Amino acid sequence: MFPASSPDDLDANLEHLGRSFINKCSFANDTSIDYAQFRGTPNEDRFAISEDWKLHGHIWQFLAVFDGHGGSTTAEYLAKHFPSNLRRSMERSFSSSPESGIPPPSSASQSSAVPLTAKNVSEFLKREVRWFDEELGHAVKTICPHPENISDDKEAHALYEAHKEVIARARCGSTMAGILVDKTENKMWVCCVGDSSVVLSTKASTGRKRTTVLVNDHHTGRTPQEYHRVSMAHPSLERDNIWLDGEDRIFGTLSMTRAFGDFMFKFPTSFTTALFSKFPSSAMRSVETVLRYNRTPPYVISDPSVKYVDLTTFSKDVDPVVVIYTDGLETLANGLSMSLKKSVPDATSGTLNVLPTAVDIIGALLGQHPDLSMSSISLSVENLPENNAAFNLMYELLRRTISGKLRSHLMAVDNAVSPSISDEDLYIDDITVIVFRPISNQPLNAVYV
Repeated sequence: MFPASSPDDLDANLEHLGRSFINKCSFANDTSIDYAQFRGTPNEDRFAISEDWKLHGHIWQFLAVFDGHGGSTTAEYLAKHFPSNLRRSMERSFSSSPESGIPPPSSASQSSAVPLTAKNVSEFLKREVRWFDEELGHAVKTICPHPENISDDKEAHALYEAHKEVIARARCGSTMAGILVDKTENKMWVCCVGDSSVVLSTKASTGRKRTTVLVNDHHTGRTPQEYHRVSMAHPSLERDNIWLDGEDRIFGTLSMTRAFGDFMFKFPTSFTTALFSKFPSSAMRSVETVLRYNRTPPYVISDPSVKYVDLTTFSKDVDPVVVIYTDGLETLANGLSMSLKKSVPDATSGTLNVLPTAVDIIGALLGQHPDLSMSSISLSVENLPENNAAFNLMYELLRRTISGKLRSHLMAVDNAVSPSISDEDLYIDDITVIVFRPISNQPLNAVYV
């Protein structure tokens, strides 16, 4: 790979890997928003940072990350179209009147518009997410209303070849962690589906230590409420098939209980037999289990978790920061957590091992000085973004948890090897991070050392 016969050769190799690392990243920042992404193999993460838009004298913006699975098609479609659809729907659905009411679906006319209250915007977001996802499925039913009537593989393949994108958008899946911000009045709505995250971090007004909380719910089989909801939505005889061998994945394959797309888990099996099984995917095992166990769909829904946050309750002194990220970052934070366990006194056992949560880790690293002395690769300040809190956070977690694995991954990629999820020693998940400072226009305090 990179044989090093002298210290100079070794330094050159490390610098080469540093450039390879930067080539696998993208990043940008301005006065209030930073983003950074490490593109794993395959790269299925996407993100959206909308332009500001005006509505009834207020300035609005939408920021989100999308974590695709089974392919990137659904996440790509969401990143390109969901923000603009949201904006058009808001313009149709809301008025500046102080009267109360529930917003209509996206197709509503201006005459039935309702005011911009916290409750109305929350209900509007729930409707928009469900409507957008339903349209992905409706497009498939439009081109193939009766999949059970497809007589042979030749007919099925012809239909697939003619409508690849439509079928792929419904066959693949994606999470979403997003925030809709009224920047005029400092109000925020957190809207999430799946296991991507939004956290809110603040610091004590007299110190630098940060308190960080997860704002959204996670929709996976590991979440007790979701495990129970899915179980109770189907006949008791199905329970052992839904959670195979006691696993927390639906049919033993899909960890998400709510997602965009994933219509193999939402439609009858006739659609999988006729269409979805024809789509090449990184998750082909799910086709087998869906065909075997899908009896009373849907098993996956798209109802989002929506929470309202009044940002005016936070002063500049506490420096509120919102971090939006896909689960690749959480995996790294969990890995670092395991190495930081502390023993504390316990009345029963004498001592109790306490682990900081992934959210605790992420909050603690926000604004910290990035250390460029990663032994596995060599980075120079000239190649790095200045005062980008998203990149610093991502880089620090990579450096502290999997620096050796990152080196092996970069060496493999340089040698035209594409690590798959089965290559445990080489595979690194996509990581996408957006850091949003809703009040302060100053970057988080971080300098390179």
